[in-house]
Parts: sequence; C-alpha cells; structure tokens
Amino acid sequence: MQINSDFTLDNTPQVSVAMRCFIFALAREAVLHSGSFVKRKKQLKAYCEYEMLNYSILEYNLNLFFELFEDYRKTNDPVLYSFLKLQAGFCFIDEQNFRVLQIASPGQSSVGNEYVNQPAYVNSSAGQGCIVGGHLIGLD
Repeated sequence: MQINSDFTLDNTPQVSVAMRCFIFALAREAVLHSGSFVKRKKQLKAYCEYEMLNYSILEYNLNLFFELFEDYRKTNDPVLYSFLKLQAGFCFIDEQNFRVLQIASPGQSSVGNEYVNQPAYVNSSAGQGCIVGGHLIGLD
C-alpha cells in the first residue's frame, strides 16, 4: 500500500546560511526587544524575494513564533515552550540556535534576558561574531 501524505515528502524549503543568519538575528532582536520585528519586515520581504521564498508564509510563522514567545514569557508554561521550539523550526531556526536564543525552559527564572553575540553557525572574518557587511542589510 502506497502512502500519499505530505508528511512523507521532503518538501521543506531550503534557505541559505545568510538567510538563516538574518532570521536568527531578527529573532534574537525580537526576543530581546519586543516589537522590533515590525521594523524589519521590509528587509525580510527583500530577502525572501532574493531567496525565492514565500514571504507571507514566513511572516505568518514568525508572527506566530513571537506571539508564542510573548505568551510563554508571561506564563512559563511547558506546553507553550514545546510549541515555541516546534514553531522555531518553521522559521528556519534549528534546535541548536534556539538554545542560543536563551529562552529559559520551564522552571527557570529568566526568559530572553541573556545576550549572546553570535549564533553557532556564523563564521565571521570580522572576528566579532557578526556578519561581514551585515551593516549593509541592517544587522549592526
């Protein structure tokens, strides 16, 4: 018997490391400074066009991620934390970089209060944990 399900297909869009880094920086900034995502939507849209990625789906997923984060920040509910980790994947934030965001797991006291200079996959020749030329796209 053949199974015809979307779950059996690998139809996950692929994005570049630069796009993942941009999304991570955007998420980190939004975790540290609530409301900053609205300011970056134009840049995100331009990046999506360049990457040939559906902007409206990514925007929806990021909005949901930030809403879940705000709800989790208020309640520290373990179920919301699980959904937050799951939603991060839909935003191209892998589990390792989700940990770098330092969103405290349930039972810990601080959520998003720690600042981390660079995600695990960023290799910078600048030596400062940032993207070389990142100031050109607003990542400084």
